[in-house]
Amino acid sequence: MTAQGEQIPTAQSSSQRLTILYVLALSAVALLTIIGQVLVQRSLERQLSDSTVINIAGRQRMLSQKITKLALQIHATDDPFLRGKDRAELRTALTLWELCHQGLQEGNKELGLPGNNSVNVTELYGTLQPEFLAIRDATDQFLREDEEEQESGGKLPEMLKTILAHEANFLAGMDQIVYLYDKEAEARVASLRRVEHGLLIVTLAVLLLEGLFVFRPAVGEIRRMVDNLRENAMALELAKESAETANAEKSRFLAKMSHELRTPMNAILGLSEVLLRGQLIHNQKKLLTTIHDSAQSLMGLLTDLLDMSKLEVDTSLKLRQEPLNPKEMFTKVTEMFTHQAIDRGLELKLDLDDNLDVWVLGDENRLRQVLVNLIQNALKFTTEGSVTVEATVRRQHAHEVMVNLCVSDTGPGISPEDQKTIFEPFTQAKRDRDQQGSAGLGLSIAYRLVEAMNGRIRVVSKLGEGTAFIVDIPFVRSLGQIDQLDEWRHDKTAPVEVMPGLKSINLLVVEDVEANRMVVEAMLDELAVPHRFAVSIADGLKQVEANWPDMILLDMELPDGDGFKFFYELVGKCLNTDRARPLVIALTAHATEEVRKKTEDAGMDGFLTKPVSLEGLRSVLRLLPEQTVSSPGKGSGREIGRDEEEADDPLASYPASLRKKLRAMYCDAYLPQYEELQVALSLKDPKRFAFAAHRLLGMTANFGFNEAIPILREFDEDQVDLDEPSIPEKMDRLLEVLEQLAEDASRNTTL
Repeated sequence: MTAQGEQIPTAQSSSQRLTILYVLALSAVALLTIIGQVLVQRSLERQLSDSTVINIAGRQRMLSQKITKLALQIHATDDPFLRGKDRAELRTALTLWELCHQGLQEGNKELGLPGNNSVNVTELYGTLQPEFLAIRDATDQFLREDEEEQESGGKLPEMLKTILAHEANFLAGMDQIVYLYDKEAEARVASLRRVEHGLLIVTLAVLLLEGLFVFRPAVGEIRRMVDNLRENAMALELAKESAETANAEKSRFLAKMSHELRTPMNAILGLSEVLLRGQLIHNQKKLLTTIHDSAQSLMGLLTDLLDMSKLEVDTSLKLRQEPLNPKEMFTKVTEMFTHQAIDRGLELKLDLDDNLDVWVLGDENRLRQVLVNLIQNALKFTTEGSVTVEATVRRQHAHEVMVNLCVSDTGPGISPEDQKTIFEPFTQAKRDRDQQGSAGLGLSIAYRLVEAMNGRIRVVSKLGEGTAFIVDIPFVRSLGQIDQLDEWRHDKTAPVEVMPGLKSINLLVVEDVEANRMVVEAMLDELAVPHRFAVSIADGLKQVEANWPDMILLDMELPDGDGFKFFYELVGKCLNTDRARPLVIALTAHATEEVRKKTEDAGMDGFLTKPVSLEGLRSVLRLLPEQTVSSPGKGSGREIGRDEEEADDPLASYPASLRKKLRAMYCDAYLPQYEELQVALSLKDPKRFAFAAHRLLGMTANFGFNEAIPILREFDEDQVDLDEPSIPEKMDRLLEVLEQLAEDASRNTTL
């Protein structure tokens, strides 16, 4: 524990202290290393100098012997030529001997002699000096007198005797000097070694102290930091899991609330729609219309809340990429609000560029939602004047079309302050707060949807002069054009279109809520489609066994389990009895893309959102071939009556508009799906590869049997060997077949 008043060291102060100690320790080690290097260098230089001194000192002994030898040779020979040669050599040896002797005592840079002799060596040179002088003087006199004798004939024995007399003492003295030089050199080497050992010991001691007082605390500090980071990471992971769990609970809660709210709304909307088609008296039609419109408004608010929640939880909104015609879609959406504008005394104008009559790829439902929100917003806050919907093509290239949409009104306008927050959720301008029935979600949803489409939305407004919302969205061109007849959409007050071709159909509806059964029953009765009901999974499976159906409308929430449980048991029955599986349409109030995707992944054939509309019900019933005859035997009879053309072309039984749409969708989607197959192959991901092959197989099967099917069936295996040498060749052939199918589909689409 720290004493009272003593500050607890922080991580930063501890780190600074360790850093200072570490720098000091490194500096000490570096200094010791430099000192060691200097000593080693000096040792090498001194050893070189000692070697030179010892060599020259030893050579002095040899030179003195050479001087004596040459003097004797000169004295002994009578040949003038040899005497002259030996005399010149003796003169050179004497000069070198004298130079080295002086250099050993006083130093000579040219010879590499330092001249820094010890006291003992200096004393020896002092005792040896008389011998040196005697030999030098005698030799010099010998050379002079020898030259004179050649001229006068004199004798030279005394100088030679002097040289011989002092040579032995000089040699003995030089031996002592060389010995002393060698001993002193060894002593210096030993001393340097001791110094080096001392430096090594000091360096090791410094390193040991550095380890104890620097690295050990540093390791402890790092360990504490790692532990803290690990704890923080665990805390963050727990917080992340908690947030994800909260988001999941929020999604489940909203889905549940959606289901609970949509169930009674289903009854209100469905039954009011059925009653509007009947015989009404007095003001009943007006009252029912009010009920129906109010219920639709409430349903729109519920949809906005769900969309907003989904956009908050899942920022990566997945959009569909299907062929759509902007001009056609803008026209239909605007026409929907014609009566509402007239009722409010407003003029609804539509001005569309002819270049908008082009097929592009996009999410029609989301684009429609953006336009609906903008028009509703304009109509809601405009009391007089007009609302104008304008759309043009800003630019277009071979593969892209930039669409500009503007919804303007002559309303009160929006202040600059409110314009800054107009696209934030649950935010309303002052003009909005003065109105009733607005949650402030429409513009926020439109803003996020436009962003998800890689577009841009902005507002231009001035108080008292109106408001304009401008949207720019880029679209990719769709291959070919599609003549889409809106053949399945009808006015809700018009007489219903019966479906006599399905008079013998065997339709089973598995639904536990009585109000929902009443709505579906009323609609099916008006469509003249026979049907029966089941209220649970067990009841549904029992009725399936009693009379094999052609289609099942399956509620996804039943008392004894969910719809997936029923579906999987149904598939098991089909496999065990070798019967054709009925068409299964998911029926749910969970209006989310996740639920739709789950039903598609499970293998169901369609998806209907509650409240069910006549248009939606009619669209799924059209999946059944007309004049179907039910039989208790194997299969549902859906293949009866198919001609040879249908056998060759599975699309032949579809409406012409649907055939064209499927072909165009294939032309737009086959290449990206093939590229996904290539990516999975390059990543050596068998599961991803098999899934991509499965998607391509489903697309190509619509064109009947072709060469791509056996290749894709081989690829559609979870344990496919991606190292098989034949796969690249098969991939190349597959691409050729897919491109040929696309060419045929494009040709048939444009016919």
